[in-house]
Amino acid sequence: MNKHQQSGMTTLLITSMLLIVALLFSLASYKNLFYQIKRTQNEVLARQAHWAAEGGLECGFAEISNKSDVSTSLDKCKTVIDGQPLTLSIVTDDSKSVLTSKTDNDYKKITKTIVAGGAKSSGVIKSSADLYFNGDYRFFPDPGNLRNTTNWDCVLLRYRNNVFIHDDGNLNTGFGSHDLSYTSPPYLDFFKDSNDHKCSSSTDANYRTPLASNFPSKFESDIQKESMMDLFKETFGVARDDWMSVRSRSEFVEVDPTDGCGKKIAEAVKEDKRHVWVNGSCILDSYGLNLLQDKASSLKGLFILVHNGIFSFNGAKELNALVYHFNNDYNPFIGGVNAWSSTDLDTTVLSDDMYKPTEGRLTATEIQNKVVFYMYGSFLPSGGFILDTPEYVSYFNASGNFSFDGELITDLLAPFGKPRWQQGSWHDF
Repeated sequence: MNKHQQSGMTTLLITSMLLIVALLFSLASYKNLFYQIKRTQNEVLARQAHWAAEGGLECGFAEISNKSDVSTSLDKCKTVIDGQPLTLSIVTDDSKSVLTSKTDNDYKKITKTIVAGGAKSSGVIKSSADLYFNGDYRFFPDPGNLRNTTNWDCVLLRYRNNVFIHDDGNLNTGFGSHDLSYTSPPYLDFFKDSNDHKCSSSTDANYRTPLASNFPSKFESDIQKESMMDLFKETFGVARDDWMSVRSRSEFVEVDPTDGCGKKIAEAVKEDKRHVWVNGSCILDSYGLNLLQDKASSLKGLFILVHNGIFSFNGAKELNALVYHFNNDYNPFIGGVNAWSSTDLDTTVLSDDMYKPTEGRLTATEIQNKVVFYMYGSFLPSGGFILDTPEYVSYFNASGNFSFDGELITDLLAPFGKPRWQQGSWHDF
């Protein structure tokens, strides 16, 4: 055999083997390249799904925040975003709501917790303090929930423990419902469709306590006892112990009540500062109320919160304001000295004749030593009272008509009613 022919065969064989090896390396490289391309595509699809789900989450929160209602419809957020149809759901438990946004194939799911705001204020007077009434009080109530057509489950008073009625010998003290009135509507357009709106008064659903009802046993369903009442949380959306976070909010301006509480408040408030946090006791006499009346009228309402002190009104004024009394670390009776003894009201508030309750759950002396709020005259705040002083007593010594101004209350509490994300609640699995 010719050796030159054999040499050509060897060369061809070696060349073929090298080409086969190169082809195998090329195929292996392409397989890895195809894997990387597929992985990159999956990453792109994953991020698209993630941002679509996140977009749905933000859309849902925007809807809830705009309407300050976690139960609002989220249908407009379920439309296709970048080709990803979404499913949004919300589960609520104890003021916290978990909002979930996911793609329809469950490829991506994101959840985040929404803390519902406060801004609840049902009733003309809300009180975690015991209440003592001396005089005749008539209420245009909060309409509450609609029962049927034009009948409402009205709310006049909400309290936590005790209501004391003063016994002057003739039992002239009392209070009751004026019913819903066209002349004092709870909301601007409340009587737009009909003038027949009224508090339900049927035998099975009576929400109209008659005027001059002298005993708590005569109260109807518009006067509600709530032993688990938490006024601070329902108003501001946070626990009482977290009150400093509320005081530090930009809406509040702090006031030192020395040298005239009314004057200091009137000087501090302005168009973008209608919420006042008073640090300490506040005695509002007729002069101070005159100043506040002018300010409240020009600013279209004030929110006045008095913290850790005694609180008093004296005058016959209608004030465009919501009044909040909050004590979390205050005792008016320390070392045998009552805080009222250093005020001009000492001979009134500390008079034994002022304490003759018709019901005996506390003695007259016990009530006297627990008074932290005292109102006399015919002072009428259109936004009503929130008296958040558990274990103490708020004393009303006057007569007058109290009304529920839902528009003012909604306006003043709006900053605290906005839902917000709970820090650290983000889950993107």
